Amino acid sequence: MSEPRKRRMSVGNKALIGLAAGLAVGAAITASGRPGLLTFGSAIEVVGTLWINAILMTIIPLVVSKIIVSIAGAQAQRSVGRAGARAAMLYLALLTTTAALTAVVMPAVFARLPIEPAASAALRSGTGAATTSAPPGLAQTVLALVPANAIRAAADGAMVPLLVFTIAFALGASRIREEWREPLVVFFRAVDAAIGVLLHWIVAASPYGVFALGVGLAVKVGLGIVTSLAYYVVVSSTTLVLLTAALYAVVYLGSGISPRRFARAAAPAQVVAFGTHSSAASLPAMLEGAETHLQASPTATGFVLPLSLAVFKYSSPIWFIVVTHFVGGLYGIAIDPSRSVAI
Repeated sequence: MSEPRKRRMSVGNKALIGLAAGLAVGAAITASGRPGLLTFGSAIEVVGTLWINAILMTIIPLVVSKIIVSIAGAQAQRSVGRAGARAAMLYLALLTTTAALTAVVMPAVFARLPIEPAASAALRSGTGAATTSAPPGLAQTVLALVPANAIRAAADGAMVPLLVFTIAFALGASRIREEWREPLVVFFRAVDAAIGVLLHWIVAASPYGVFALGVGLAVKVGLGIVTSLAYYVVVSSTTLVLLTAALYAVVYLGSGISPRRFARAAAPAQVVAFGTHSSAASLPAMLEGAETHLQASPTATGFVLPLSLAVFKYSSPIWFIVVTHFVGGLYGIAIDPSRSVAI
């Protein structure tokens, strides 16, 4: 009888170990006070920065390819259009609600952020003079939605204008002749698959990336920031868990599906997402749960779920606001309430 396989540690747990090890190594380097080691500690942070850049370089092709495949590759255009409109309204309502709730609560929460004055001063000294500007007006915001140059929007990382162009392009592609549309969809499916492989490699390297970042952070500010980081992790995790739990009530009120049934359908995808830190990796389990436990329609599984994967980032407004107040607390910068609208 063959021996049972040993359970492999998840990448997420390895990354946590890498972060802890990086902070410990960086603190030891700082405590030693040796110029050579301090130089080495600062240099190793470059590895972490390269890892972050590797993640960022995949975002544009990943989002563009998924949206084009989701819209242009759909077969039943009319039902897809209705489903897309309903989904867009639901996305907007949920994202706006969670952003508003988070923006109201976070100032009071991060007023209690534990931060050593010396660590805050060290962070401020490592940056240039802060500059501020007035939030854009309504007219500027509306005009910025449609890019004058889609290539420039992609190069600048302007996601909202790029999404507007991509959705418009995908809708246009869905109306052209099938013999022209199919090669286009196949191309972007291949792009999506290739980016998926690249992301797998990048995620696998996360323990080393966060180790390097941890070393650089501890060398800059020592362990005085660890308590603040722990506070941030607890606040962000608690907020995400509570607002994710609220979705179970939304599902029940909107469709009558019981929380228990929905939890059974969502659990496999949640486990995959938690273990890999990749929403893309959880899509197969998401589709299976929707088909098996919820008996979802082909439009829901073939269009709405992939579209949600690409554009419905439920945690983004939560994270953006939480991290803004966290960084503001670290640097001793008060976040004006009007900035929450821009965020």
